[in-house]
This record gives sequence, structure tokens and C-alpha cells, in this order.
Amino acid sequence: MHSISTLKTAATICLAACFALSASAQPCYDISGWDIPFDIAYDNDNNLMVTGHTDGGLLFLRTSLFGGTLAQAALPVGQHPDGYAMVEADEDTYIIGGADYLYGEPGENLPFLLKVDSMGNELWRRTFAAASELHPSPIARHIIRNAQEEAVYVATIDTVWMIGYDGATLAARSAEEMGLPFFYSTDMVKTEGGMAVLIFSNTILHFNERLEFLGVSEMSLDIRTIVSFFSTPGGGFLIVGQGHDLLWKVIKVDDQGTTEWERSYTLPNYSWGYPKDVDAYEDGFLLMGRLIKVIPPASCSVLLKIGADGAPEWLKEITECGSEFETIDAFAFHSESGLIHAVGRASCTPGNSNEDVFLVTTDTSPSIILSEEETTGQTAFELFPNPAKDEAHVILPGELPAGHWQLHLYNTAGQLALRRREAGNRFTFDTGTLQPGLYLLRVTDGLRVFSRRLVVE
Repeated sequence: MHSISTLKTAATICLAACFALSASAQPCYDISGWDIPFDIAYDNDNNLMVTGHTDGGLLFLRTSLFGGTLAQAALPVGQHPDGYAMVEADEDTYIIGGADYLYGEPGENLPFLLKVDSMGNELWRRTFAAASELHPSPIARHIIRNAQEEAVYVATIDTVWMIGYDGATLAARSAEEMGLPFFYSTDMVKTEGGMAVLIFSNTILHFNERLEFLGVSEMSLDIRTIVSFFSTPGGGFLIVGQGHDLLWKVIKVDDQGTTEWERSYTLPNYSWGYPKDVDAYEDGFLLMGRLIKVIPPASCSVLLKIGADGAPEWLKEITECGSEFETIDAFAFHSESGLIHAVGRASCTPGNSNEDVFLVTTDTSPSIILSEEETTGQTAFELFPNPAKDEAHVILPGELPAGHWQLHLYNTAGQLALRRREAGNRFTFDTGTLQPGLYLLRVTDGLRVFSRRLVVE
């Protein structure tokens, strides 16, 4: 759920030219048996970082933006290690935060930080709690980087730590010091003035960049399962998860934990599902996860765009629905190119039931429009009549070059109902053979995209 912050010029120039080659490609990586990614992010050299779990240990993967393998390894860290988050430290070194599950042993798991070089070779390792007879020792799903202090933050069962790139403890804040009982860390996020930790008791702990404790925010949340905690631009937080009705649910709270709005999402032709990741996008947010399609019945990995008030605006299916061994686990948004890099698992080899890591590169063009407003396009275009019966007319802005346009019309199930190539800025297409209902019209020349809802009578 990490947006890119700095880009190299050459890579930025390449994005538009390379995307046509990469959009349909889904590179697959067979690392070691069952491969399950948990997090994806960008490093300062404009490469992708992925961590997670494999049969052979901790999953470590670095690729180019378009899937070329730079390094991959199954790192032998403990017994059953899971990598939750991966950040770049100093040049060409990376820090991974995770936990080693000790199934059936006291405490059940040990949180750790691991520093590796660009090929995945271990440089140092820190564990942060001894196995306890009473309590497991969870770690927050993300680690946070503080480049100025050359440190990362990590939250465990009863302590929040600031650890230097050399593995030394720079600061630590215990539950006892903060006047709290031991807590279970759910997730942590960077804020404008420091960082915040969400704990299981619906409480947010606030810290500045030096890890000085600033206080707590108590929340009242009606939610079945929390899967993501996100710091919103301008202040406040999103709490993303599954409601008691199994629908996707998002709650927006301010810095004090007071609920500003909450929404559950019932979407056309989709029912319940599991959200997994969130990021800021335009004037709102992108949510990623799984939804169950009603007709035809299938499980789908989707992106849902919501506005600043949580209103659903559009939905995009990331991959083909219904694959038995395919799911998306995390995504990152490349803000300068507008591309989405999503990482998941799939049975990439025919006849092999094991899952491998695969990478999807896609754009943010919607499959289904959910709001009444236009989505993309720098200037308005005309579409009439709307509703249409026998035919519809498109007039694009006159100042645009009269190039070749691709016209795509999608139904509410996200299926392509019509595809045509047009020249010039005025054209007509037949709607008399279409089933009555709501459609999304998308017109693009590869640089500009115009989208609008069309009702066919």
C-alpha cells in the first residue's frame, strides 16, 4: 500500500512506452513451493520490493517495474517466517519486518527485523520478544521508515521501537511507560508529525518522529475484522475491514478517533468479500480485495475507487474472475505514471497445485462506473441521446487531434459488449442490438481517456 515518492528520470520516460508491453503480462515467480506475498512497495531506484512467505523460508523478491527479476530468495529465518513489510534502508540494503510462527510452542511466534543486501543475503537480525507462556507476540503489519533518523519503527506486543539501520535500539516505548496494559499491535502508519499504531482495543497510539509518546485516541468501531489502517492526507485515518454482514466496510475517523463517516459497500452484481489493501488516489482512495460476483458466479480481485466521503465511484477487475488458484494480496500505486502494481499468488504451472508469486501491472481505467459523474477526460465530451435506443453519438472536444480512437462499451458485469475503432472526433455506434441496461462507454487514443455512463432502453 505504498505510493512511490521519488522517481528516476529515465524510468519515468520509459513508463508510457513500456506500459503497452507490460499491461497484459503477468510475470510469475516460482521461489520455493508455496509462495505467498504479503507486501509490495517501491525502492528509491524505482524497483519493486516484495516480501511474504514460502515453503523454504522468508520470501524476498526484487523486480523492475515491468517484472524483470533482479533478485529472489527463500531466506532461512527461523521455523515458519512471514515477511509483513519491506522497506529500503541505506543504498542497496533492505529491512524486512515479520514474525516466526512456532506452531504449538509457548508464545506461538517471535517478531523480528531482518536487514539484507540487494541479493537477499542476511546482514543482521533482531528479535523483539521471548516466547511467552501466556501471550503470543504479534507484530504490526507494516514497518515505518524514518530516513532522516536512519531508522525504522516496529510495534510488538507491549513495546514500540525505533531501530537504527545498524540494528541498534534508538528508542523504545513500553506499554508500562505509557500507562497501558500490554497490547496487540494491528498496524502502524506514518503521520505528518510522526507515526501512529493501531492496537486491538480500538485505540490509536500517537508518537512524534523521535518516538516520544503523544497520547491515545479511543474509537468506537462496529466492524467484524480490521485488515488495513491508513493515514489520510490532511489528517485522520481510514479503518478498512469486513463488516458483520461480510461486506467491505470503511470507517473514517479524525485524529482524536471520532467517526466522521462509515460505509458498507453493496455493489451491482457483487456480494460479500474481503478487502486487503488501501492507498490514496486523486481526491479519494483506492481499495483492493476480493468480491464474489453473482452472475456468472466467481471470485474476483478488484479495485474500488471511493471519494473523500467514501462514496463508491468506480470498480475495476484486476484479473480474470474465477481462477481457482489466483488471488491478489497487496498493491502499490505509482503516482507519476498512474500505474498499479499488484502482487498475488497463482498456480502458474499447469497441473501444479502449488501457488507462485505473480505480478500484475494495470492502469486505473474503470470497468464499471458506480457514480453519476464522469470519471476521466481532461474536458467534457458529448454523448447523446442518453438513454439511447437504436444508436448513440459521440462528439469529442474539437481541440483534440482527429486521431484513431478505441471505443469500448462494458455492461454492469464488466463484460465487453462492443468494441470499435474510429477516426475523427465525431462518430456514431449502434445500440439497437444491445440488451437494455446500464453500460460504461470508454473512448481512448492511448493518451487520453474519456468515460461516461450510457443507458440503453
